[in-house]
Amino acid sequence: MHAVRPSDGTAPLIAIEELTRRFGSMTVLDALSLSVAEGERVALVGPNGSGKSTLLRCVLGTVTPTAGTVTVDGHRAGTFAARSSIGVSLAQERSFYLRLSGRENLILFARLRGLSRRAASVRVDEVTAELELSEVAARRADRCSTGQLQQLAFARALLGAPPVLLLDEPTRSLDHDARARLWAALDRRRSGALLFASHLEEDVGACDRVFRLGASVVPAEAAA
Repeated sequence: MHAVRPSDGTAPLIAIEELTRRFGSMTVLDALSLSVAEGERVALVGPNGSGKSTLLRCVLGTVTPTAGTVTVDGHRAGTFAARSSIGVSLAQERSFYLRLSGRENLILFARLRGLSRRAASVRVDEVTAELELSEVAARRADRCSTGQLQQLAFARALLGAPPVLLLDEPTRSLDHDARARLWAALDRRRSGALLFASHLEEDVGACDRVFRLGASVVPAEAAA
């Protein structure tokens, strides 16, 4: 697969070179190259099983490439420096502490980004107010709907103003108003790099470029 690079020649915040990822005998990503520059929005599209989530996890550093390299803001994916540059909302969110409120969860994650307790509290209140999530954030996470947890995950991705955002179908369970708030928040943060996986034409149309992944995973011997 040929490299897809920013058209203006700027240095990429996300640089993926010849990325291959296999799970056993199955090749999910095969020699994939992609760069996303500062200020760019790139939509990942493709059918289920085409590797969108795997690609995002390779950039995040929670999945290690079988071959190839991934860097984030000049740092190898998975390193502390790379992860510090990323805000992420993955599909099937399971990382919240269910007995804590949404706000308590967000404060915890803000503290993990190095903010003091006071600064974390202020930042969380700012983000939840911006996204109109104050009432949702007051609830225990186990009493939130799937769509509400998705909104909290997006709020968490914005904490710390990271230069890179990785979003995996973040609007899938949202109503029209919630989707509008999400995109309005992204519009206020156009200086960073956004890698956005979605099946929705509305989301894809809001991105600058589209990167299409293959139809399905294939046996490793077939990809060779």
